[in-house]
Amino acid sequence: MRLYFQESGSPQLPTLLLVHGFPFDHTLWNAQLEGLSRDFHVIAPDVRGMGQSPAEPDAQITTMADAADDMVELLDQRGIQKCFYGGLSMGGYIGWEFWNRHADRLAGLLICDTNARPDSADAAENRRATADKVVAANSTAMLTAGKAKLMAPSTLEGFPEVVARYCEMVEKNNPVGVAAIARGMAQRVEFTSRLAEIDVPAVVICGEFDALSTPEYMQGLAQQMPRARFVRIPNAGHLSPMENPEAVNQAMRLILEG
Repeated sequence: MRLYFQESGSPQLPTLLLVHGFPFDHTLWNAQLEGLSRDFHVIAPDVRGMGQSPAEPDAQITTMADAADDMVELLDQRGIQKCFYGGLSMGGYIGWEFWNRHADRLAGLLICDTNARPDSADAAENRRATADKVVAANSTAMLTAGKAKLMAPSTLEGFPEVVARYCEMVEKNNPVGVAAIARGMAQRVEFTSRLAEIDVPAVVICGEFDALSTPEYMQGLAQQMPRARFVRIPNAGHLSPMENPEAVNQAMRLILEG
């Protein structure tokens, strides 16, 4: 699998691999690619079948483990042994599998607005139904309706450029790739019971108005991880790296303190 990616910063700096959420692409991290380039060698790929990364024509499912393995292939192609892994929402799901399958490649973990639970039976069925609708309509435009749940009221009202970028990311995505990753999220496994095993430096980041992965829940995740600290991002919802990028960048720099 050849993934499309953007990078910034010197390869001599510690590598920060940033993995976007669903149904987005690497441009979710534009402010981090720019703002963290003095601190990290930042790599922001498009997950398989999303953004500019190709989907297999007959792809039915891309699991979180598949996506984690793709990230390691990308590191191998770039000659990188270890990275700080940062993931938002679905990127966080992939991050748990990255730790589970490739702990030797992990220098630290930055988890943004995500959770460690599997889908409920109803949520999983809804994901599979959404995947079928996206493929049948050959469009992802219907997914833009979710923006009200993903962003803080202040973002929706005061930052039309952020809302416009959200819609652009969603609507440009490949329906086949989006459907495959949605089906993969529906069958992801539980990691809550394993958080105490994640013995690497970690920063757990959450927007203060995130209604999907609430600050209280995310703080609880951090408390279960032996070397984690929690950072609440003001004036942000589920898409904190876009909504309040400077606060997220400051939080991400904390990983360098160990």
